[in-house]
Amino acid sequence: MGFVSTRFPAPGVALVTLDRPERMNALSMAVAEALLASLEALRDNGDVQAVVLTGAGRGFCAGGDVKEMVLNRGKSLAERQADLALMHRIPRVITEMPQVVVAAVNGPAIGAGFALALACDLPLASREARFGTAFLKQGLVSDFGLSYLLTRLAGPLAARRIIYLDQTLGAEEAHRLGLAGEVLAPEALLPRALALAEQVAAWAPEARAAMKLLLREAETERLPQMLDAEADMQARFILSREHAEAVDAFHRK
Repeated sequence: MGFVSTRFPAPGVALVTLDRPERMNALSMAVAEALLASLEALRDNGDVQAVVLTGAGRGFCAGGDVKEMVLNRGKSLAERQADLALMHRIPRVITEMPQVVVAAVNGPAIGAGFALALACDLPLASREARFGTAFLKQGLVSDFGLSYLLTRLAGPLAARRIIYLDQTLGAEEAHRLGLAGEVLAPEALLPRALALAEQVAAWAPEARAAMKLLLREAETERLPQMLDAEADMQARFILSREHAEAVDAFHRK
């Protein structure tokens, strides 16, 4: 059974849908493996310039599959570590792939699903979206990079309150904290996400990929290192054919 579907609704744009609506798109190992395979294939597809990630049905992603957690009780520590290592390749691929990834959060995004949305470059939320952690009440700590992503996007104090107090954020609160770029009516969410993906896909691929790399590095590097990185990349792109064509087009106007 396919738990993830991929379509190509516009030139240069891929739409990836978590397709397990009866379980609110919970991340079983089978779902995680399917999502990872889909993202890795798109990363290596030179015809794809932007990706939209969403969920089927009423939810975006309910996080880890609690039913599977019961079935996995017999696994050893090494087996659990291997499972998490595979799952954690998902946010790494999203953040490192050259394509810009737009999250269309159509419903609850809980635990790893919350982190999955935050790992994307441009998260959008439906008015029906909800964001929460749920880790501590299950006797767990965060995974999928949530401690890192939430701290950097919402700030240390907000991250502590959300996690320690097991807060569930509505779409507007997530927007206020900088966790969702826009809040949209449910019927407008996917069209808007696809429109943004098409806009991003129109940029010169090499420059867009380099810009994503710079923005990701800026999350942790200091200003002197970023100035050096920008100078190095900018010098290369000033000499590019795409830049020369853009300048010529400007002068023709």
